[in-house]
Amino acid sequence: MLCLVASSFSLAPQLPPTRSCVGSSVASPISRRDALSGAAAAVVALGAAPLQAQAESTLVTRQQAYTRYVPRIERGRDFWANGLRRMIANSDWKSIEKELEPLGKKDKGGTIIKAFGPMRLWSSSWSGKVISDKTLAMNAAIDELEEAVASLTIAASGKDKDTGFLSFLGGQKSLDDASRAKLAQAAYKKGTSAFNKFILIGNDGLGLSFAPLDTID
Repeated sequence: MLCLVASSFSLAPQLPPTRSCVGSSVASPISRRDALSGAAAAVVALGAAPLQAQAESTLVTRQQAYTRYVPRIERGRDFWANGLRRMIANSDWKSIEKELEPLGKKDKGGTIIKAFGPMRLWSSSWSGKVISDKTLAMNAAIDELEEAVASLTIAASGKDKDTGFLSFLGGQKSLDDASRAKLAQAAYKKGTSAFNKFILIGNDGLGLSFAPLDTID
Protein backbone atom coordinates (compact mmCIF):
# COMPACT_ATOMS: atom_id res chain seq x y z
CA MET A 1 0.00 0.00 0.00
CA LEU A 2 1.45 3.36 -1.08
CA CYS A 3 0.63 6.33 1.13
CA LEU A 4 1.57 9.98 0.40
CA VAL A 5 1.75 12.60 3.13
CA ALA A 6 0.96 16.17 2.05
CA SER A 7 1.86 19.18 4.23
CA SER A 8 1.60 22.92 3.71
CA PHE A 9 4.56 25.32 4.06
CA SER A 10 2.60 28.53 3.60
CA LEU A 11 2.32 31.18 6.30
CA ALA A 12 -1.30 30.26 6.85
CA PRO A 13 -2.08 28.16 9.88
CA GLN A 14 -1.03 24.69 9.15
CA LEU A 15 -3.60 22.00 8.84
CA PRO A 16 -2.99 18.47 10.02
CA PRO A 17 -1.30 16.36 7.40
CA THR A 18 -3.66 14.47 5.20
CA ARG A 19 -3.10 10.85 4.22
CA SER A 20 -4.06 9.49 0.85
CA CYS A 21 -3.94 5.70 0.55
CA VAL A 22 -4.04 3.73 -2.61
CA GLY A 23 -5.38 0.20 -2.44
CA SER A 24 -7.05 0.48 0.97
CA SER A 25 -10.68 -0.39 1.58
CA VAL A 26 -12.85 0.70 4.48
CA ALA A 27 -15.95 -1.34 5.27
CA SER A 28 -19.08 0.67 5.79
CA PRO A 29 -20.65 0.15 9.21
CA ILE A 30 -23.70 -2.23 9.42
CA SER A 31 -26.69 -0.80 11.17
CA ARG A 32 -28.41 -2.68 13.97
CA ARG A 33 -31.60 -2.76 11.90
CA ASP A 34 -29.84 -4.48 8.98
CA ALA A 35 -28.30 -7.03 11.32
CA LEU A 36 -31.64 -7.89 12.90
CA SER A 37 -33.29 -8.20 9.48
CA GLY A 38 -30.63 -10.62 8.33
CA ALA A 39 -30.96 -12.72 11.47
CA ALA A 40 -34.74 -12.88 11.09
CA ALA A 41 -34.41 -14.03 7.49
CA ALA A 42 -32.02 -16.77 8.57
CA VAL A 43 -34.45 -18.00 11.23
CA VAL A 44 -37.30 -18.12 8.70
CA ALA A 45 -35.14 -20.07 6.27
CA LEU A 46 -34.16 -22.56 8.96
CA GLY A 47 -37.79 -22.99 10.04
CA ALA A 48 -39.06 -23.51 6.50
CA ALA A 49 -36.82 -26.50 5.86
CA PRO A 50 -38.37 -28.80 8.53
CA LEU A 51 -41.89 -27.75 7.50
CA GLN A 52 -41.19 -28.64 3.88
CA ALA A 53 -39.66 -31.96 4.91
CA GLN A 54 -42.69 -32.68 7.10
CA ALA A 55 -45.08 -31.89 4.24
CA GLU A 56 -43.16 -34.19 1.91
CA SER A 57 -43.15 -36.93 4.55
CA THR A 58 -46.91 -36.56 5.06
CA LEU A 59 -47.51 -36.82 1.31
CA VAL A 60 -45.39 -39.97 1.05
CA THR A 61 -47.20 -41.53 4.02
CA ARG A 62 -50.57 -40.63 2.50
CA GLN A 63 -49.56 -42.16 -0.83
CA GLN A 64 -48.54 -45.39 0.89
CA ALA A 65 -51.80 -45.56 2.84
CA TYR A 66 -53.86 -44.81 -0.26
CA THR A 67 -52.12 -47.51 -2.30
CA ARG A 68 -52.36 -50.09 0.45
CA TYR A 69 -55.87 -49.57 1.85
CA VAL A 70 -58.11 -47.85 -0.71
CA PRO A 71 -58.27 -50.77 -3.21
CA ARG A 72 -59.38 -53.07 -0.40
CA ILE A 73 -62.01 -50.58 0.71
CA GLU A 74 -63.30 -50.36 -2.85
CA ARG A 75 -63.61 -54.15 -3.05
CA GLY A 76 -65.78 -54.12 0.08
CA ARG A 77 -67.83 -51.21 -1.25
CA ASP A 78 -68.37 -52.92 -4.63
CA PHE A 79 -69.48 -56.15 -2.99
CA TRP A 80 -71.92 -54.27 -0.77
CA ALA A 81 -73.34 -52.39 -3.75
CA ASN A 82 -73.67 -55.37 -6.08
CA GLY A 83 -73.13 -58.87 -4.68
CA LEU A 84 -74.84 -58.27 -1.35
CA ARG A 85 -77.77 -56.50 -2.99
CA ARG A 86 -78.43 -59.53 -5.20
CA MET A 87 -78.09 -61.95 -2.29
CA ILE A 88 -80.65 -60.02 -0.25
CA ALA A 89 -83.04 -59.81 -3.19
CA ASN A 90 -82.77 -63.60 -3.64
CA SER A 91 -82.87 -64.34 0.11
CA ASP A 92 -79.57 -66.17 -0.30
CA TRP A 93 -78.87 -66.35 3.41
CA LYS A 94 -76.13 -68.99 3.24
CA SER A 95 -74.05 -66.90 0.87
CA ILE A 96 -74.52 -63.83 3.06
CA GLU A 97 -73.40 -65.77 6.13
CA LYS A 98 -70.27 -66.84 4.25
CA GLU A 99 -69.42 -63.22 3.48
CA LEU A 100 -69.82 -62.41 7.17
CA GLU A 101 -67.33 -65.00 8.39
CA PRO A 102 -64.72 -63.59 10.81
CA LEU A 103 -61.14 -63.09 9.76
CA GLY A 104 -58.74 -66.00 10.08
CA LYS A 105 -55.47 -67.35 8.77
CA LYS A 106 -54.65 -67.73 5.07
CA ASP A 107 -56.89 -64.86 4.00
CA LYS A 108 -59.93 -66.47 5.58
CA GLY A 109 -62.91 -64.25 6.21
CA GLY A 110 -65.91 -62.76 4.46
CA THR A 111 -65.63 -59.91 1.96
CA ILE A 112 -67.65 -57.58 4.16
CA ILE A 113 -65.57 -58.25 7.27
CA LYS A 114 -62.29 -57.79 5.38
CA ALA A 115 -63.22 -54.18 4.59
CA PHE A 116 -63.25 -52.97 8.21
CA GLY A 117 -59.50 -53.18 8.83
CA PRO A 118 -58.49 -51.13 5.78
CA MET A 119 -61.24 -48.62 6.50
CA ARG A 120 -59.96 -47.94 10.01
CA LEU A 121 -56.35 -47.75 8.83
CA TRP A 122 -57.24 -45.32 6.04
CA SER A 123 -59.16 -43.26 8.58
CA SER A 124 -56.23 -43.17 11.02
CA SER A 125 -53.87 -42.02 8.26
CA TRP A 126 -55.51 -38.57 8.52
CA SER A 127 -54.25 -38.12 12.08
CA GLY A 128 -50.86 -37.44 13.58
CA LYS A 129 -49.99 -37.28 17.26
CA VAL A 130 -53.52 -35.99 17.89
CA ILE A 131 -56.63 -37.68 16.51
CA SER A 132 -58.17 -35.34 13.95
CA ASP A 133 -61.85 -34.47 13.61
CA LYS A 134 -61.77 -36.09 10.17
CA THR A 135 -60.60 -39.40 11.62
CA LEU A 136 -63.31 -39.25 14.29
CA ALA A 137 -66.00 -38.58 11.68
CA MET A 138 -64.78 -41.44 9.48
CA ASN A 139 -64.70 -43.78 12.48
CA ALA A 140 -68.28 -42.81 13.33
CA ALA A 141 -69.32 -43.88 9.83
CA ILE A 142 -67.50 -47.19 10.33
CA ASP A 143 -69.41 -47.71 13.58
CA GLU A 144 -72.67 -47.24 11.67
CA LEU A 145 -71.56 -49.82 9.13
CA GLU A 146 -70.79 -52.26 11.95
CA GLU A 147 -74.31 -51.77 13.31
CA ALA A 148 -75.71 -52.51 9.86
CA VAL A 149 -73.60 -55.68 9.64
CA ALA A 150 -74.86 -56.78 13.07
CA SER A 151 -78.47 -56.52 11.83
CA LEU A 152 -77.52 -58.27 8.60
CA THR A 153 -75.99 -61.11 10.60
CA ILE A 154 -79.28 -61.63 12.45
CA ALA A 155 -81.22 -61.63 9.19
CA ALA A 156 -78.84 -64.14 7.61
CA SER A 157 -78.94 -66.53 10.57
CA GLY A 158 -82.70 -66.16 10.97
CA LYS A 159 -82.36 -66.03 14.74
CA ASP A 160 -82.47 -63.19 17.20
CA LYS A 161 -82.08 -62.94 20.96
CA ASP A 162 -85.26 -63.84 22.77
CA THR A 163 -86.59 -60.82 24.63
CA GLY A 164 -89.35 -62.80 26.28
CA PHE A 165 -89.74 -64.33 29.74
CA LEU A 166 -86.74 -66.70 29.35
CA SER A 167 -84.40 -64.13 27.76
CA PHE A 168 -82.01 -64.38 30.73
CA LEU A 169 -81.20 -67.93 29.64
CA GLY A 170 -79.77 -66.65 26.35
CA GLY A 171 -82.51 -68.16 24.28
CA GLN A 172 -83.09 -67.26 20.64
CA LYS A 173 -86.21 -66.84 18.62
CA SER A 174 -86.58 -67.70 14.96
CA LEU A 175 -87.50 -65.06 12.39
CA ASP A 176 -89.92 -65.75 9.57
CA ASP A 177 -88.87 -65.11 5.98
CA ALA A 178 -90.66 -61.77 5.75
CA SER A 179 -88.99 -60.49 8.91
CA ARG A 180 -85.57 -61.62 7.70
CA ALA A 181 -86.00 -59.89 4.35
CA LYS A 182 -87.22 -56.67 5.96
CA LEU A 183 -84.34 -56.64 8.44
CA ALA A 184 -81.78 -57.34 5.71
CA GLN A 185 -83.11 -54.56 3.48
CA ALA A 186 -82.97 -52.08 6.35
CA ALA A 187 -79.42 -53.17 7.16
CA TYR A 188 -78.43 -52.75 3.52
CA LYS A 189 -79.76 -49.18 3.40
CA LYS A 190 -78.03 -48.26 6.65
CA GLY A 191 -74.77 -49.79 5.47
CA THR A 192 -74.97 -47.98 2.14
CA SER A 193 -75.44 -44.67 3.95
CA ALA A 194 -72.48 -45.45 6.23
CA PHE A 195 -70.24 -46.36 3.29
CA ASN A 196 -71.12 -43.14 1.50
CA LYS A 197 -70.49 -41.02 4.60
CA PHE A 198 -67.09 -42.63 5.07
CA ILE A 199 -66.15 -42.08 1.42
CA LEU A 200 -67.32 -38.46 1.23
CA ILE A 201 -65.50 -37.50 4.42
CA GLY A 202 -62.35 -39.21 3.17
CA ASN A 203 -62.56 -37.50 -0.21
CA ASP A 204 -62.73 -34.05 1.39
CA GLY A 205 -59.28 -32.48 1.17
CA LEU A 206 -57.87 -35.52 -0.61
CA GLY A 207 -55.87 -33.38 -3.02
CA LEU A 208 -55.14 -33.60 -6.72
CA SER A 209 -52.57 -36.38 -6.27
CA PHE A 210 -55.26 -38.96 -5.50
CA ALA A 211 -58.39 -40.16 -7.28
CA PRO A 212 -61.50 -39.71 -5.12
CA LEU A 213 -63.47 -42.82 -4.20
CA ASP A 214 -66.87 -43.34 -5.79
CA THR A 215 -69.95 -43.59 -3.60
CA ILE A 216 -72.68 -46.21 -3.86
CA ASP A 217 -75.59 -45.14 -6.03
